[in-house]
Amino acid sequence: MPLDLPAGRHPSEPWLSFLTDLDAALDDPADFHCIGGFVVSQHYGFARETADLDVLTVIPPEAAERVAALSGKGSPLQKKYRVYIDHVGVANYPDEYETRLVRVFPIWPKVRLWSLEPHDLALTKLERSNDRDIRDVMYLAHAGLIVREALISRFERELEPYLTGRTPTWHRTTLQMWVEACWPE
Repeated sequence: MPLDLPAGRHPSEPWLSFLTDLDAALDDPADFHCIGGFVVSQHYGFARETADLDVLTVIPPEAAERVAALSGKGSPLQKKYRVYIDHVGVANYPDEYETRLVRVFPIWPKVRLWSLEPHDLALTKLERSNDRDIRDVMYLAHAGLIVREALISRFERELEPYLTGRTPTWHRTTLQMWVEACWPE
């Protein structure tokens, strides 16, 4: 049965049907802390496609295995809709991101999606920093969703102190490159 929802209050297809089917298949509610291209495109409005919904965590943790079986890579829902949920095993993210999560698309009783706030989302992209990540961050900046000072401050307070090895230098250099690209002086 198709959902009768107002425009802009739900993700586009195939995500709407995929997540509706996942909701129907789950026995109990699960919270998804979402990052990546799905959030940038479906919630923050950047016109780009993505085939996966990157998730930092699923709560309760025991639901993660069921979610992967139903909607992960190679799952029945992935085969049906050609999109899937990808539980990100390793990612760098700001220490207090959970205090700033934003509920998105609250239309399902069991699938509860939470997006990282734009600055936190941008900082998750520092590690990889490929062309798509850079475009995502530039979009967030040009749309006024992130501001230079807040991005730098959050990096210094909540991400950099937890990085080890050569990673802090890599991240700081990448952040500086982004700042110069997004906010040229």
